[in-house]
Amino acid sequence: MNSTLKIMSWNANGLLNHQLELQVILDINKIDVCFISETHFTKQSFVKFKGYKIYHTIHPDNAAKGGSAVIIKENILHHEETKFGAEDIQATAVSVRTKSCTVKLVRIYSPPKHNIKFERYKELFNIMGNRFIIGGDYNAKHIHWGSRLTTTKGRELLKAVQHHGCEVISTGKPTYWPTDPEKVPDLIDLYIVKNISTNYMQIEDNLELNSGHSSIVLTLSEHIIKKSPNAYLVNKRTDWECFRTTLEKRINLAVPLQTEEQLDFEVEKLINDIQQSAWQNTPEIKRKLKGNNYPKEIVELITAKRKARKKWHQSRDPKDKNRLNNLTTRLRNEIKQLKNDTISEFLRELTSELTNDHSTEYSLWRTTKNLTRPIMQTPPIKDANGTWARNNVQKATVFADCLEKIFLPNSINDNEPLPHGIGQECMKIPPVTIAEVKREINNNINPKKAPGFDLITGQILKELPRKALLKVTHLINASFRLKYVPQLWEIAEVIMIPKPGKPPHEATSYRPISLLPIISKLFEKLLLKKIQPIIEDNHLIPNHQFGVRRQHSTIDQVHRITNIIEKSLEEKKVCSAIFLDVAQAFDKVWHEGLNYKLKMLLPAQYAQILKSYMIERYFRVKQENEYSNLKRVRAGVPQGSVLGPVLYLLYTSDLRTSNESIIATFADDTAILATGESNLESTRGVQESMGELYRWTVKWRIKLNQSKSVHIDFTNKRIEYKPVYINNVIIPYANTAKYLGMTLDA
Repeated sequence: MNSTLKIMSWNANGLLNHQLELQVILDINKIDVCFISETHFTKQSFVKFKGYKIYHTIHPDNAAKGGSAVIIKENILHHEETKFGAEDIQATAVSVRTKSCTVKLVRIYSPPKHNIKFERYKELFNIMGNRFIIGGDYNAKHIHWGSRLTTTKGRELLKAVQHHGCEVISTGKPTYWPTDPEKVPDLIDLYIVKNISTNYMQIEDNLELNSGHSSIVLTLSEHIIKKSPNAYLVNKRTDWECFRTTLEKRINLAVPLQTEEQLDFEVEKLINDIQQSAWQNTPEIKRKLKGNNYPKEIVELITAKRKARKKWHQSRDPKDKNRLNNLTTRLRNEIKQLKNDTISEFLRELTSELTNDHSTEYSLWRTTKNLTRPIMQTPPIKDANGTWARNNVQKATVFADCLEKIFLPNSINDNEPLPHGIGQECMKIPPVTIAEVKREINNNINPKKAPGFDLITGQILKELPRKALLKVTHLINASFRLKYVPQLWEIAEVIMIPKPGKPPHEATSYRPISLLPIISKLFEKLLLKKIQPIIEDNHLIPNHQFGVRRQHSTIDQVHRITNIIEKSLEEKKVCSAIFLDVAQAFDKVWHEGLNYKLKMLLPAQYAQILKSYMIERYFRVKQENEYSNLKRVRAGVPQGSVLGPVLYLLYTSDLRTSNESIIATFADDTAILATGESNLESTRGVQESMGELYRWTVKWRIKLNQSKSVHIDFTNKRIEYKPVYINNVIIPYANTAKYLGMTLDA
């Protein structure tokens, strides 16, 4: 924990023009939080500071004027609060935790042309809650806080401050320094605090930044809670030899694996043994916050500039102003030159090759990837009741509740029972050998993939001693024999990624990414190798399905469709096509229906272990360093797994259409085509197929999205439009359609 929090407040009058200069001041003065007003940001603006996160509010007109921002050290535990964005006030807020309470840190900018009344300030203070520090450029003057005169806006602000029991903290010195000698400097930047004793605060001015405004620094003597570092098992200093020795001592191979309970216990023990062995032989690396080290010349220039600015403030002499401007220009040029030299040296050391030094391995690729990757902040999320989830625990809970509702089967055809069927004969799953396990780890486990909830990575699997590999082999074979998947292999950790162009405050605007335990992935890969020959030998996946099949690609499927279209055009016929959108195809797979089909298609032992694999799955959402509770998955195939796509193909393998049409599928991307001498004949063909397909989707609880599906006619003739329906709803008609990334134009 930090014992103090340094908050700097500054009117930048265009932040992009001062980015390099501000980075230097933040680093040298060890500023924890920086309040910025007049950022002049728009929706297209982008800026970042090393070691800091930035949150900002733009002017509601999306014009390059006004605006506020909070720049906060990334290692401070915090979360963004609801923005206050209006023409008269733009406020950005974050909450930080101290040892005793939570404090809102708010930056406000109020343009001078707006005459804000008491009620408006009262509304702002009510939104900010019971404990806050609001710093900013209020453009409100009052002799109470050291301005040279009192304005109406200042009177209204003081009335609101007193009404809410707040206190004003200021330096009593001017913060606005007009270049026009006819105008008089004045104090318009200040802090308003509530329920925080001023005995724990110290305020001072700072003359190192140049924008027509000087900055003020508030030091709060409080124990500020930092973020806990991301959990990990190993790092570049891990002693792998000692890790293997420690792990071998902990593992016992002479244990019974005759029941599901015994298997669950041994899986949990192995995970714990690996974790403890890794932690025991991995020294802690103290995390250094990103930042810059500056040469003595730049530090001396900053000191000289500070003195020159102070002298000009006192004298207002044009000669002193010229000296200040010269020092400012010289400092800016020195900072730019330092940055250019640093980048040049960095670029010279980049490599696109595999090296012995992991710190420089593929560094060119990693750097360019980071340059193109935007910094994503998750703002407050609105939950189902319309209230705001602000901190990470609340956000994780909202996301988890949203996903729990998604992972439910479609409520279609709820009452119709599954048909009676006789399953396949029993055929034992062949056990795996330690050589197979080792080969799979070495060839098909990526050591750089993110770990699941147990923190075990592919790199750790590759470093396991032979005794541990034997243990993994025994556990996998016991799972095959018992037809049971251990519970800890069925827990997914989910992170949420924002969808481009979607409202960031809605939970549905985020895409879930599942991280599965690495040993579970190994188990799946080995099981799939046992299942794949059965699928291929019995032709369980139809020929029209090109997804997740060897020697079948998206290009092959697109060629197949375009050949049908070209042939109909050459024969002067009409080719009608329907491109279907399946709503949440993988997330809504009906488990009972899938288990029934697996029973019909695969030998009994395979079907039973896949049933165990599908049921009793759980997930939790990770939001930065916080987690939701475990939630049950009641529908869908596991995301991020190798078995998931194959299970979906088996589930849809009996997809029905009429003989009058041709079907093309790539996983859930489905196209139906029919040709005829006229569009009446071709649309009749696709309509018959749509009827068959719709009845099949209802039976197996698959939902088609009519509004996102497309009907298109390919022809050289002049034709009259004939609609095609899904469940009496017309499919939208278009002249172009996108299928598997390829745009098909009629």
